[in-house]
Amino acid sequence: MLTIICGENTSASRNFYISLKKDYQNKGYEIRDISYSEIENINRWLADSPSLFSNKKVFFSQRLNKFFKKDNKKFVEDLQLIEKMKDVDLIDWEEVSGWELKIKKIGIVKEFKPDQTIFKLLDSVYPGNRLTFISQLNTLNQSLDENFIFIMLVRYIRNLIIITEDGVPPRMQSWQTYKLKSQASRWKKENLVNFYEALFRIETGLKTSSNPFTIKQSLEILACHFL
Repeated sequence: MLTIICGENTSASRNFYISLKKDYQNKGYEIRDISYSEIENINRWLADSPSLFSNKKVFFSQRLNKFFKKDNKKFVEDLQLIEKMKDVDLIDWEEVSGWELKIKKIGIVKEFKPDQTIFKLLDSVYPGNRLTFISQLNTLNQSLDENFIFIMLVRYIRNLIIITEDGVPPRMQSWQTYKLKSQASRWKKENLVNFYEALFRIETGLKTSSNPFTIKQSLEILACHFL
């Protein structure tokens, strides 16, 4: 059986993936982490040594989606075989949303979608709307991982910049493009770019532990300066 864990809420999907591993371990299962190149071995192991699967065993993989291509028929066939096996469990984690998933027609998909309130926060990111943004941020911070909030904000600001350059963000629907254009028009291009660069500096500071503030505190400071 194949189970795919994915979704834009990567923090939640990742935490679920990790907790699933721990649950299987606590139940006495043998955990095996395998890469893309080892997927075909599962079927071979089963054919050569069925006794290996008499013990409780579960396989964990990551980011198999990027290898799912029309010309990679062997890989597709291997996954289809695994999906039909009742005595084999393969659990894959993907850092993409459900609609970006190429292998969704194979196996069971568990998708973690963003809390709808995250979009209210993103919609509030424009000059003159500081209080609303900070209020939304405080509300979200009580229920969502601040890293996820930060990632979504970075993506959104990047898309706004693309719009100001007369571009269209990848996989963007027409109504979403129109909405972004409306919001981008509230910004001076220079300030929008500076805002994005400030987000990058926050990210760098967090990675190097040189930022004394939390993500939430950093975003509040940023809002006071730009919004």
